[in-house]
Amino acid sequence: MSTPTIHLSFDQDWAPAWTSLALKDALHAAGVPGTLFVTHPCESLPALRAAGWELGWHPNYLPSSSHGTGIDEVLDTLHAWVPEARGVRAHCLIRGTPYLSAYSDRGLVYDASDLHDGEPNLTPFLSWTGVVRLPIFFEDDVHLERGLSCNLKTLNLDRPGLKIFTFHPILVALNAADLSGYAALKRDLAQRGLALSEANREDIEAYRQDTRPGMADLLSEILAAHMCSSLRIGSSLIEVAKAHL
Repeated sequence: MSTPTIHLSFDQDWAPAWTSLALKDALHAAGVPGTLFVTHPCESLPALRAAGWELGWHPNYLPSSSHGTGIDEVLDTLHAWVPEARGVRAHCLIRGTPYLSAYSDRGLVYDASDLHDGEPNLTPFLSWTGVVRLPIFFEDDVHLERGLSCNLKTLNLDRPGLKIFTFHPILVALNAADLSGYAALKRDLAQRGLALSEANREDIEAYRQDTRPGMADLLSEILAAHMCSSLRIGSSLIEVAKAHL
């Protein structure tokens, strides 16, 4: 049986800068690349660039978005923060023809907003717009919504096909084993008039879930499996997309 290959990506989702920096350090120790889809400018972005991470856009098209109103205004905002981006994954995985056309007009190479949770035989697809569509194999919050355990044996990595993983820095920081701690954290911060991006380590420590395996444990297991060669962590997503142009 061949060694499974996965590709790691992360949706910033307004998490505090230190959570992304912790991920940078963890991936650096394992010698593997990462892709971060950015929702806001913060001090972690220069450090991630310097460490060789790929930065993409994570535009929020929902009503009252801090990114703006309408596709063009939202993408202008993201371009100002991450002008080098060549990939995009929309918040809430919003997708469709107007979005693909806008991405193509702006020279983006790929969109990674299609979730096909755990499906075998996934492959990139070159859309008629010229934008490569990269399917997602694993999404951490969906895994938790399904009530699945946070360990490798639940992931069916022996299935053939592309395996792009999506983690959220905040769920890793919380070692989320379900979504209750994240919901409680957001309520606590809102009551104190704080944004999620302002949460410090003590705020998050109060809601960590360490009594059973969580997302930090799963990511650590993945990195350890890579280091002992039972699993391979492949390239950043831009390299996956370029190979299918």
